[in-house]
Amino acid sequence: MARRPVFLLATGAVAAVAAGAVVVSAGMLSGAPAGKTPPVAAGSSSAPQTTAGGTGESPATRIDARSFLLAAADTALRETTTSGDYWYVRRRTTHPTFAWPEKFWTGVRKLQKQEQAEIDRTGAEDDELVAINEKYNEKLKQLRESIYPDGPPYKAYIVESEERWRPKRTGGTHRVKREDRKVVFPSPQDEARWKELGSPKLVEDEPKSVDDNLPRPLSIPNMNITMRNVGALPTSKKALADRLRAQFAKLPDQDKEFDLYLWQTTVDLMTAPTTPGTRAAVFRILADQPGIVSDGEVEDATGRRGVSLVVKSDDGYAFQLIVNRDTAELLEYSVAEKGEDTARVTFEEFGWTDKLGRRPSR
Repeated sequence: MARRPVFLLATGAVAAVAAGAVVVSAGMLSGAPAGKTPPVAAGSSSAPQTTAGGTGESPATRIDARSFLLAAADTALRETTTSGDYWYVRRRTTHPTFAWPEKFWTGVRKLQKQEQAEIDRTGAEDDELVAINEKYNEKLKQLRESIYPDGPPYKAYIVESEERWRPKRTGGTHRVKREDRKVVFPSPQDEARWKELGSPKLVEDEPKSVDDNLPRPLSIPNMNITMRNVGALPTSKKALADRLRAQFAKLPDQDKEFDLYLWQTTVDLMTAPTTPGTRAAVFRILADQPGIVSDGEVEDATGRRGVSLVVKSDDGYAFQLIVNRDTAELLEYSVAEKGEDTARVTFEEFGWTDKLGRRPSR
C-alpha cells in the first residue's frame, strides 16, 4: 500500500475538518461504554494509545490473517437476519483537536462559501460531490500547512461517546446523541505547551442531541448505498467484489487504490444493516487481499478481546481492525501514523430497534 485513505465525515469536507473532526468514514457509527477511554499516556488522565495493535500485550501465538478471515466468513453466515425501524449504533471516538488562530478560520469560512457555491452551481450529486469534497480537502490541507508548516505546536484529542439512530424509511428522523466528551493530552509536555499559548478552547459547544430528516448515504465513497438498499447488496464474493470495483472506478481521485477503498468500505459494511451473506462476502474479499497481517489476539479500548488485522502503508500509516473471534463482529477501527493514533473508533453496540431513542433489545 502506498498511501493512506482519505475518510470524509460529511458532504461538506471543509465543514467537517473545520469543526475539529478527524477525517474518518461516515459509516462508522458506534462506540465504547461511557467513562471508558483509550489507555493512559504518561502524565495524562486519558489519551489515545501510541502504538497500533490494540491495547493488549503481544500474543505468544500468531494468527494467520487469511485463515481467520475465511473462518469469520463462516461465522457471519450463521447469524440470524433481523430488522426494525431504526439502525442503532453506539461508538466511542478519539480524534485530534487544536485551537487554530483566527486567520485559519477566516480562510475556512471562505472555503466553505466557495464549496457550497460550487455545489449549488453545479447541482453536484454522488461522484461529482465526491470530487468537490476532495478538491476542498486539498485546499484545506494547504491552508493548514501555510499556518503551521511543521504541524501544530501541541497535540490534544477529543474523546466522546456517540449514539446514532438511522431510519429505515425515507424521510424518517435521524438522531445523533453525544455524551461524556472530554479533552485529553498524550503527554504533560503537550498540555504545558497548550497552557503556554493561553489554554485556548479546544471543544466547541454543541447540542447533545440533534434530529434531522436529511437523506444520508452509507459513506462518501459509497454514495449509492443507503439504508434502503444496503440489505440488498450481493452475498457472493464475486458479485460483491464486482459491485465494489464498479463503484471504486467511479471515484475521481487519480491516485486512488482499491485496497484502501476496500479497507474503509469494510468498516462501513460491518457496522451497517447488511445481511449475513454480505458480511461473509466482505470477509472473503478481504482474505484475497495481499498485505493484511494479524497481530494475534489483542484488547480494544474497552478491554474486549479480539483478533487484530493490520495493513501498513509505505508512508508510515497503519490501519487496524479488531474483530470478535466468536461472533465476527467489528469491535474497533484505528489509524496510526508512525506508531501514534490519529483516529480510533470503538464500537460498543449496533443493531435494529423499533423506536427512535431506544437501544436494541438483547
